[in-house]
Amino acid sequence: MPKKQPTAAKRARAAARVGAKYTAALRSETTGAHPLPLHLELFDADVLPERMVVDCLRALAAEGEPLPVRMAEPDPEVVEARARAEEKAIRPQPKRWASVQAAVDGYVLRETQYGPNRSGYTSTSRGPRVPVPVRASDDSVTVVAMPEWAWLHEGRWIWAHTGWPVEAPGRIVDPPQTFAPAPGLRWQVAVWLDLGHEGRVLGEDYSGSTSDWQTVGWCTTRDDARQIARAYTAHRGHYARADVIEHGTDNGVASLTTDTYLPAPDAPERPRPATATAPGPRPASPDRSEIPEPAWYPRQGNPPNSSLIVWTGTGWRTLVWTDWQAGAIAQELGIGADGPYEWAEDWGPRHPDRDLHDWTQEGRELHSQFPETTYAEGTELIDAARRAREDALVAALAERGSLSLEQAAARLAQGGHKYRQLLDVGQAVISRALHTARRALPEGPGRTSVRHALDDLMYRHLLPADAERIANEQLDSEIEARRAPGVTAWARRAVAEYISPAADPAAVGVDGFRPQDN
Repeated sequence: MPKKQPTAAKRARAAARVGAKYTAALRSETTGAHPLPLHLELFDADVLPERMVVDCLRALAAEGEPLPVRMAEPDPEVVEARARAEEKAIRPQPKRWASVQAAVDGYVLRETQYGPNRSGYTSTSRGPRVPVPVRASDDSVTVVAMPEWAWLHEGRWIWAHTGWPVEAPGRIVDPPQTFAPAPGLRWQVAVWLDLGHEGRVLGEDYSGSTSDWQTVGWCTTRDDARQIARAYTAHRGHYARADVIEHGTDNGVASLTTDTYLPAPDAPERPRPATATAPGPRPASPDRSEIPEPAWYPRQGNPPNSSLIVWTGTGWRTLVWTDWQAGAIAQELGIGADGPYEWAEDWGPRHPDRDLHDWTQEGRELHSQFPETTYAEGTELIDAARRAREDALVAALAERGSLSLEQAAARLAQGGHKYRQLLDVGQAVISRALHTARRALPEGPGRTSVRHALDDLMYRHLLPADAERIANEQLDSEIEARRAPGVTAWARRAVAEYISPAADPAAVGVDGFRPQDN
């Protein structure tokens, strides 16, 4: 009689006894077209005492019908927490957890308060595993060992470590329903962030967040959204799936998934971030008027108001609107000489008073550039900005004093540090007056226009309307007791010289041209 051949599981255990990892050995012994995450272990049915449970679940999955799921009585602390929330009229815990047990006719879920974050498991004290049958496209069924935790996602219980529905494992659930943030942004890019990558298990290897869907950004065209989705799934890594979702014109209420991207089985590992380069000089950044924000829907309390703009060779255009993920998107796209775009910039909301814990937005500003500037390029940009400010000051003196550019430059050189200090004081008084007016206004176009006037004053030496009047009103409102006698009068002379330079500064005793200054 021929000798009975050992099963794949027995051969895997034999390999494990000589040092090989059981999961890796078992995978090498089992062949088939099962699109399973690499970090899931296959279930060893030969050592399972409840062999009947696995066989029954396998049979249910082979029929192609949803696996039955029923709820047991929740933990007492769940009931107590809900009663307290109802009594105090507060929102209960946003995420609902359940511990899953396998049965011959499906799964039994018992709702718990905190899920795996309270389990006390460690990497050496592994928690229980639940057999989960996965039916492949060729009707074969593979049983995987799943950590016991599930959480509620839009009315469906899903496995916390894979995103599969408990009743229909094998495919990540679709992204949650959301709403378009603005009329023109109809194309959403959503990715499944797989925190279980490389075998990490929530509650055992780490605590905190779970794998879940996250919105990468919003685009105006389908092509832009598809380009970003393909970039996120081009490598093996933390992104297990990317969807492009079209939102209707009905204020974004209806949505339809139009494209789904999965990493290829032979996709390469995600390379370590390298310093990207691009040929030629970096194009000048766009003016602030060229990158306005969309008209957000009123319900958008925190709209995705960061944008990644890309250089097309002839000009800048906005690729995607996102919430502070522009840097990650640029990295996935590979901005640089070898990427789809050579240059890109991240523009986001401007909060000038954030140091005061005031997050009132006043326009937009440049946050970062891609590829990142080199040391030499950064030094050149700083030097260019300094030269631009000096040229703006010379031009302002020439225009206001009826001088030529050469005469204005000579006047600055003759007055020296004392004269420049006087001009700085005049500029600072006008700046304080604009700050006072700015902070008295609510967030909106009016406050942003004052901020732009401040920028023009500080960087281009352009005067706001009624500059002398608002500066004197500012000096009148400031507390005189905080200054030495004569300081206010000196500040008024500084404002007058900054706005209307004297024809003969030496004759009127302007700082820097007095005998004692020389």
